[in-house]
Amino acid sequence: MQHPWDSQQFRTGATAAGRSETTVEAAILIARDIKQINPDLPVVLSLHHLSHLCDVSAEFLQNVTFRKVDAYRTFRVQKRGKPNALPKPARRFRTICVPDPLLMRTQRWIAQNILNAVTPHDASYAFAKDRDLVQSATKHAGAKWLVKMDVRNFFESISERQVYFVFRRLGYPALLCFQLARICTRLPLQKYSRPLTETSDLPYRPWPQGYLPQGAPSSPMLANLAVYSLDLHLSQICKEQGWTYTRYADDLAFSRIDDVRRSSAMHLVKLVEHALSAFGLAVRHPKTKIAPPRARKLMLGVLIDRERPRLTRSFRNNLETHLYALTSEKVGARAHMQKRGFASRIGMQRHVTGLLAFAHQVDRSYAAKQYRLFNAIDWDS
Repeated sequence: MQHPWDSQQFRTGATAAGRSETTVEAAILIARDIKQINPDLPVVLSLHHLSHLCDVSAEFLQNVTFRKVDAYRTFRVQKRGKPNALPKPARRFRTICVPDPLLMRTQRWIAQNILNAVTPHDASYAFAKDRDLVQSATKHAGAKWLVKMDVRNFFESISERQVYFVFRRLGYPALLCFQLARICTRLPLQKYSRPLTETSDLPYRPWPQGYLPQGAPSSPMLANLAVYSLDLHLSQICKEQGWTYTRYADDLAFSRIDDVRRSSAMHLVKLVEHALSAFGLAVRHPKTKIAPPRARKLMLGVLIDRERPRLTRSFRNNLETHLYALTSEKVGARAHMQKRGFASRIGMQRHVTGLLAFAHQVDRSYAAKQYRLFNAIDWDS
């Protein structure tokens, strides 16, 4: 989305509104800085200007930036694990933070108009325009060695300070960058302040820094941009060591097509761990996997042992079982919903739709056959 800016038109309108020449010149200089960095970025001069662009109350945004309110509804979702793993792993949960509707609108405007205009590092494939999971997996297709690593608490590890510098590098004023960072981050609930009084100190107090909440529409792209320098550093390490590197959100993948010793892969793991630690991130060690030649190469849920990514047999069996039961006169939607433990038919429908969408990304001809079965389902049966 393009955001044209005409300094002469702005000057005419601001002067007619009674703004001083000093204020007008300062605003024009800010706009020029933003447009020189990226002409597609919108000009935003202040928090009140942002509230006008988003059609959200400036008072509400000020309360968010002052940390006077926690404008999120939180709930926990159990993380996926291997159901047959022994010993049984401890239950792990992911905290999802859903913003207040007004904050959601503001974060969506920031994501769509500011963050979407910025291109992340070439190694980053998640939450980026014209990039997807299959493209990431294709970079490693046919590799002899595959190393997979996972960043622990990826979103929560991105600090308010790092978010501030994402906006600052785009040319926005320092105070506005601070306010944008506050709008896009969240503190733990117990850290929020009580309502301010006339005798209170200044509203911007030195509270602990916020973090990117998982569930906010601005968090994925902000996380990508916040770790740009890390992607740059890891790409340089891999170039020197002879590996190919990609990142899909918190999933890091490294591969090579030539023959090397296992010690080379282990050395790479140590280098990556050191780089992540220096950046303030940590590796989830149980997720670190090294797949040598002739081992099964599974990445982001797809097989990459050939020239192009493929769906796994277990994924196909799962999808086909769903579709067989749902189209069968002997089973039908109601019986299958109860058998699989879905809370509602809508939930079951969305689950199967998600599986089909994933299959479509990887193998369109296979997905087309399954879509024909899906379209024949009687959901009231």
